[in-house]
Amino acid sequence: MKKNKITFLVLETILLVLALFFVLKIFDKNVPEKRVAVILSESGDNRWDSLIKGLKQAADINGLHMIICNTDKIDSTETEKEIINEQKNNDIDAFIICPAPGADTEKMIKKQCSGIPYILIMDEFYNGTQLINGQSSDRASQNKATSESAKKSLGAVIGPDYYKIGTTLGKQIGKKKTVGIVADWRESAANRQMIKGLKDVLKDTENEISWCYYRQKGQDICESVAQKSDVDALVVLDSKALEELGEKSEQGTYSKAEIYGIGSSEKAIVLLDDGVLNGLIVPDTYSVGYKSVEEIAQKLNRRFYRIKGHETDIKIFSKPIFSLDDNMERFMYSYE
Repeated sequence: MKKNKITFLVLETILLVLALFFVLKIFDKNVPEKRVAVILSESGDNRWDSLIKGLKQAADINGLHMIICNTDKIDSTETEKEIINEQKNNDIDAFIICPAPGADTEKMIKKQCSGIPYILIMDEFYNGTQLINGQSSDRASQNKATSESAKKSLGAVIGPDYYKIGTTLGKQIGKKKTVGIVADWRESAANRQMIKGLKDVLKDTENEISWCYYRQKGQDICESVAQKSDVDALVVLDSKALEELGEKSEQGTYSKAEIYGIGSSEKAIVLLDDGVLNGLIVPDTYSVGYKSVEEIAQKLNRRFYRIKGHETDIKIFSKPIFSLDDNMERFMYSYE
């Protein structure tokens, strides 16, 4: 009798544990995933392909629901503000944001995202002053703060070292050449840093910058460059302009100029392989996407976690040594 009672109690305990397990599993399935909104200018553009793949793979691993906002060109702080507010109405838990151009963006994002975790990708806030290695020249003259402390004051950013991109492109050009610079229309910290890096390298050579053209909205970049004075080398700091100029170049030059630039699309890689581009810098945008999600996941899981910025790698390609015989996936989607 006693033995039967013990067996009964053991079975009852096992059934209770199993019942509790299944109840917990049922409730666990009903817990919604945290929702993270990603804001990119022209989100459907191919330059974001590898970044979005990094976002999605990290979101899948971390159990987050990723929302890539369907956007056209985000050309102002007000446009980005409208997108942020729209997503806030959709019960978003966090934001991953490529900041809009303009000196008012920092104030807007900090106000609109108050109490909501966010991280910046690809660029930091533009503050209207000239940036040197990520540090404004005004701050540098007033005190001797390091570039790292200046970056921290602007919030967590995940992206490449744009100053390094500028210096690297400058080193690819060679010597005794006239240079034309084609930059994006955005008033951005990235633009300032790349141009500063390029100028710092070229001033120690016999190269001469003939002109710097900021791409205008709605204008044909090829026609605009063709109206400029002839140069030996074009340094293109805008990925879309690089593709457009590359498509219309002949025998590796555009208006007799060699082409060097920054790009992150498969199209840019193909242009390099075809001999159209003489040098190309490819930012590791896959890692930008992946690391940004990891940081947001940490914050959502640990309330007092402080989101950290990361500097991602760049890949340096030049026409004589590049070949598509290598694995395209390694270049475009993961460098591991």
